[in-house]
Amino acid sequence: MASPRKAQPERAPENQRALETESFYQPLDRHRLVIVCVKGNVSVRETLRTIIQNALGPRDTPPLLVLGPTAPEDIADGRAHRIGWVTFVDGTSLAHQLPDVEIISPDNLLEVNLFIEKASQGENRAIVGDFLDNVIRSIGSPESFYTFFCQLASRVKLKKRTAILVIKEDIHDRAMVETVKRFADVVLEFRDQDDEAGLKVEMRTLNFADNIYTSWRPFNDWLRPISVSA
Repeated sequence: MASPRKAQPERAPENQRALETESFYQPLDRHRLVIVCVKGNVSVRETLRTIIQNALGPRDTPPLLVLGPTAPEDIADGRAHRIGWVTFVDGTSLAHQLPDVEIISPDNLLEVNLFIEKASQGENRAIVGDFLDNVIRSIGSPESFYTFFCQLASRVKLKKRTAILVIKEDIHDRAMVETVKRFADVVLEFRDQDDEAGLKVEMRTLNFADNIYTSWRPFNDWLRPISVSA
């Protein structure tokens, strides 16, 4: 059984804000495994768009997209992404109109792993996606998911890749969500809050790699992953 993370000593208040700000604005691809947890009316689709456009460092090769509920055309940005769409199929719809999209059944964990292995091999690609939502829903046992995710996380770290995986936290059992967080270097949590000014998004960072933990705070307008209609 994995041991729980130990509580960390508090930092001096005068240094905490600067450290939080520095951690927030650093490109996410300096880490290996980043888990993005969203709740409520925070849109997974808009969060993915935000990550792809703003949260990765400069790179010549676009990230590998491994999508689940989000469809490839929902976040197409004109770049030559290789895309795996881990979604439920009826056996007759295995082809997609976009040439770089491969459709994979979420209950075929071997094919999911093989696609990620082949599509990212030999290229300095970050991996971005929300496929965990569909995989968790299709797997019958927590043990099977743990094995799958342990293998995925180990492969990402051994090959020094960056994987940024979005999960809709409030549609899954807490134990599954905690399994995902257990392997992360950084966890970004987003939630919606309703006040007199209307609906807003708050974010906090759990940066286990650098020992930086932020409180909930309003999310910057330029990086706002909110869409009530999505």
